[in-house]
Amino acid sequence: MTARRPLAGLAADLARLDAEELPFLVQLDVRIGTGAATTLGFPLDAMGFPLEPNTTASTSWRDTLWLGPDEWLVVAESDQPELLAEQLEEELGRALARVHHSIVDVSAARAILDLRGPARLERLAIACPLDLHPRSWGPGRCAQTVFGAAPVLLHERPDATRVFVRPSFAGYVIALLDSPV
Repeated sequence: MTARRPLAGLAADLARLDAEELPFLVQLDVRIGTGAATTLGFPLDAMGFPLEPNTTASTSWRDTLWLGPDEWLVVAESDQPELLAEQLEEELGRALARVHHSIVDVSAARAILDLRGPARLERLAIACPLDLHPRSWGPGRCAQTVFGAAPVLLHERPDATRVFVRPSFAGYVIALLDSPV
C-alpha cells in the first residue's frame, strides 16, 4: 500500500500561504517516569530531552519537543521513515532501559506543515490563544494549543513555524490560515 500525503490536493493553498507540507516525518512519543529518572540521576538533558516547559532541543537530524513533565515528541526526517522509526525506538529503548518509559510511534497521527514568511505568526494569531509576540515566542519554543477548533502543536524554528495537526483537521486549519490577516 502506498502512503498518502495528508495534505495532498492542497498544494495551491499551501503555496498561497508560503507553507510546505512535511509528509512522513518520524514522530515518536516518549514518556519517561521523571520521578524515577530523577531518583536514578538519569541525564535526560544529556540525551537531548529539554527539561524546561514548552522548549525544544535540536540536533542536526532530530528535534525533541517538551510536551509535558514526563512526555516528549522526538521528530526526525528520513527518506526511509519506517526504518528510522524502528532504529530510533531501539536506540531510545536501550538508553532508557533503566527507567520506566514508553515509546510509541505516532508518525501517522499528525499532518505537519511549515509556515514561512513574515506574516506567519499574524496568521496564527487570528485563531490561536497563545501570545505569539517575539517577546514570549521565538525559535526553540513549542506549545500544545488550539487553532480555531483544532488541537495543534506549534514548534517555532529559526525560519518557520511548524504546525502539527490531526490529518482530519488539516483542511480546516489551512482554510483558517488562509483567512485575511
